[in-house]
Amino acid sequence: MVALCLAALTLEGYDLLMYGTVVPSLLAYEPWDLDPATVGVLGSVVGVGMLIGALAAGSIADRWGRRRALIAAVAMFSAAMGCCAIAPSPEMFGAARFVVGVGAGVLMPTAASMLIEFSRLDTRARTVALGFVGTSVGGIAAGILSLWLVPAFGFRAMFAAGMIPALLILPMMVRYLPESPAFLTSRGRSAAAQSISSRYGLKEAVENSDGDPKSTDRGIGALFTANRARVTLSFWVMTLLCLLVLFGVATWLPAVMRSAGYPLGAALSFLLVLNVGGAVGALGGAYLADRFGIKPVTTLGFLCAAVSLALIATTPPIGIVYVLVLIAGMGTTGTQILLNTFIGGYYPVSCRTTGLGVALAVGRLGAIVGPTYGGLFVAAGAGTSTQLLAFALPAIIGAGVTILIPTGRKLRSGQASTSEGQLHAPDAR
Repeated sequence: MVALCLAALTLEGYDLLMYGTVVPSLLAYEPWDLDPATVGVLGSVVGVGMLIGALAAGSIADRWGRRRALIAAVAMFSAAMGCCAIAPSPEMFGAARFVVGVGAGVLMPTAASMLIEFSRLDTRARTVALGFVGTSVGGIAAGILSLWLVPAFGFRAMFAAGMIPALLILPMMVRYLPESPAFLTSRGRSAAAQSISSRYGLKEAVENSDGDPKSTDRGIGALFTANRARVTLSFWVMTLLCLLVLFGVATWLPAVMRSAGYPLGAALSFLLVLNVGGAVGALGGAYLADRFGIKPVTTLGFLCAAVSLALIATTPPIGIVYVLVLIAGMGTTGTQILLNTFIGGYYPVSCRTTGLGVALAVGRLGAIVGPTYGGLFVAAGAGTSTQLLAFALPAIIGAGVTILIPTGRKLRSGQASTSEGQLHAPDAR
């Protein structure tokens, strides 16, 4: 289950994070004659699609099941990548990027919900990280391929490369991906749920599902009942700020570093290092979160992003820049993966996918604003230091919001069960 989610999220990570590698090529593509602001908007439309997909994820998963939702999402954004590769105009290209976003928006909360359900409490953060590190692996693959494909074949080849692996991964998902026992229980299919739970050792998943599809502890309203409102709003702000920094930096880092005097190959390699940092941050942060608690590690992640971007703005030697970009990746992608665990571990199973989906949907406002936000600074002729400091500020605010979240016994999800409705003791420190 973890391997299949890893594969799906690797595809998604490639599809989302590869855009920064083609920004210089899009700006130089004479038939379309795009300016920086338009390229920023084309980068932002994927965030609009993700917002819609994330909002719909809870309803889709509750209606059709987590398994079908995951498979449909991968099929959708992979087909849309193929459309991007052959798009005859910027308008068609933008429409296809929007569809990529819708599929990705459905996938992320559904995959996170499944990974949490199929994990043990004492290794929850690591289990989710093992799946979601795929987003960084996809970004790493994009960075490596871009060094070859973009100079040799142009930006269209990068989009075609994002579609091809789905031809292998989708049949494997259809054959091997299990359904959520909690979903099966809610549909009265207790025997099937028990069979899957026994196979995967998921006794808690069935015991903590109320089995009532009409339960009032479902839907968006459940995120504000049972004393959840303050934490829910905090999660929304944290996710919005993290995704603003993540997508803004991922989109504009190659162009910003190119404007600072680095050649195209070096500028693209910075994006590769950024995604390596995301993978390191996801796995390392998850280990620390399981050991010391998820709140302090999430706070540290935001601060790593802010400090590293601020130090890059001082234009240190290139060796130091690579280290700082690595830390920036740890503090952006790595922090977002921790947030998925933080959020999913707080809500009970009955509204977990909804809680994750809505938080990620609100976060998509940051993903929408991030590329356009960076594009405005580039279009205005702002210096490299100003552009980087502009992304450091939201990360500092994110750290402050995380610090203000209640801790210990105060961090509870109302009347939910101990194992599913509140964070496990180490996570609540």
